[in-house]
Amino acid sequence: MEVHHHPSVEKKNFKAYFLEFLMIFLAVTMGFFAETIRENIAEHATGKELAVSLYAEVYADSVTMNDKMNMRLEKEKQMEYLRAYFLDSNLTDLSEKFYPSFAWTAVLTTSIIFEPNDGILSQLRNSGTLRYFKSIYLQNCVSSISVEISKVRDRNEQEYHFIEEFVRPFTLKHFDFRWMDDYTKNGKLSILQALQQNGYHPRLKPIIKNLEDFKRQDAEGVVSYYLVILRATRQIHYQAYITKNHELLEALRNEYGSAITTDPAGKK
Repeated sequence: MEVHHHPSVEKKNFKAYFLEFLMIFLAVTMGFFAETIRENIAEHATGKELAVSLYAEVYADSVTMNDKMNMRLEKEKQMEYLRAYFLDSNLTDLSEKFYPSFAWTAVLTTSIIFEPNDGILSQLRNSGTLRYFKSIYLQNCVSSISVEISKVRDRNEQEYHFIEEFVRPFTLKHFDFRWMDDYTKNGKLSILQALQQNGYHPRLKPIIKNLEDFKRQDAEGVVSYYLVILRATRQIHYQAYITKNHELLEALRNEYGSAITTDPAGKK
């Protein structure tokens, strides 16, 4: 009979098994840590890219808002002159300042309204990428400015409504558009460019259209209430946005430092 010899199996002691377990455990653990580090690096890079885009968007809006605020201050000054003129000045022999002030009040309306951009902000909120910003304070700043943007848009709608309901009908009835044609060089200048020109003298005598239906108190009332709306928008709603805008810009600079630039050209 043949005798089959089975190879002897080396028996491992507890120490050998423990060493194998330890090596496998360390390999898995190191792999886990390596993957976590890789994900953290990728998320930080994504967060930085989003921060740079967000900073550019919010900074551009801060520049736009500054321009709008300056225009609104000038408009308010012109409206103060116009409402006083409506009450007690000559309505047939108009001063040279009358129609520029009338244009500031009744024609330059929607262009002084600030319309915020929130493309990156919407992406952060809707896609869940806001989590890439590890700073809780920075996340709160993003949420806060989103709330103010919503309030600004609601307030803008109120201004648009007043313009359509009261300012535009008043303008169509009483504003002399022949004067504006001459003032803008028949459309070669925008109304804002025309209002910024110096040394203009009208070639034709401007008039208040439908003067027989013109009521001083009603005209002063339209301008005065419009002025109240504009001031409230500037002092309350726009100023609240400016505060949150500056807080967010500062938070982004503090969190991402040299990665943040103030304009697309890369100037710090």
